[in-house]
Amino acid sequence: MYTIITKIIMLSMLALIGFAAGKTRYLPDNSGTILSRIVIRITAPLLIVTTMASKSFKKEELGNGVLIYLFAMIFIIISFLVSCLVSDGLKLEGTTSNVYKMHSMFGNVIFLAFPLIQSLYGKEGIIYAIFFNLANDTVLWTLGIYLVNKHNSKHWKENLKHLINGNTIAFLVGLSCILINLQGFVSKMPPVKEVYTLIYDTFNPLGTTTTTLSMLFIGLILSEIKFSSISDVLKRYPIFILSFLKLLLIPCFALLLLSLSGNLFNPFVKTIVVLQLAMPCATIVPALASQYDSDYRFATESVFITTLLSIFTLPFIVILLKIFG
Repeated sequence: MYTIITKIIMLSMLALIGFAAGKTRYLPDNSGTILSRIVIRITAPLLIVTTMASKSFKKEELGNGVLIYLFAMIFIIISFLVSCLVSDGLKLEGTTSNVYKMHSMFGNVIFLAFPLIQSLYGKEGIIYAIFFNLANDTVLWTLGIYLVNKHNSKHWKENLKHLINGNTIAFLVGLSCILINLQGFVSKMPPVKEVYTLIYDTFNPLGTTTTTLSMLFIGLILSEIKFSSISDVLKRYPIFILSFLKLLLIPCFALLLLSLSGNLFNPFVKTIVVLQLAMPCATIVPALASQYDSDYRFATESVFITTLLSIFTLPFIVILLKIFG
């Protein structure tokens, strides 16, 4: 509970700085656009490569990790299918509908999930959490990019061109590093290790600014939103339905199905999948929405509301895992 609240307070404080800078016009009006481009084109690709290239896995961890990857892919796609039905039911259209579907799939699986998992389960939990993040990124930089850019082109072939971007290239490079066991190779050759360390120590700090810059961007966008009455809040009811879907329904559904397997899988497999599915909406989605001229305001509000609500839902999910996990 302490870790959850601490991380959400940290996120909120970062967003508050952006909010204050936007409200007071301390930063220029186009600062949000510039920040989103820095995140999408520079820091996010570096974060992907440095995170994936710095990991090595034992055979047992790799086997359990593959299961986590597969389950994550399955439940992310289930989330997408459910969100399609919900979006149609709510009569959402165009860019708002596409962002709604993205947010149902992608959660804050690094900045919020990793510290929480590490505090609960230590280093072993983090090792397995990486595999969920791989599945998340696989869908994010393929289907996610397709959705966020879908409104810009009517022809599917044109949309597919946008799947080739800095982040998908970074993901492929990072995946290659894992497959060839880059860490094992580097450790056996001291001269190569020195070069690797130099490159890693240069780019990793820049990559880790992704979350910070994303929250500043969210604060800047929130500064443009006006809530004049309770009715303005109630008009955001699709986001509250999204919150129920993202924070409770899908994680509980996953817990139910995985619990039926009994002791067939390592307990960490079930725990990591369920906890990661229960994360609030991903902070990078608003930046992507801004980059591709999609509904970034809706995306920003969704991150803000689901992050606040997760203060209450995440402890509930943790309790359920202790009972049924």
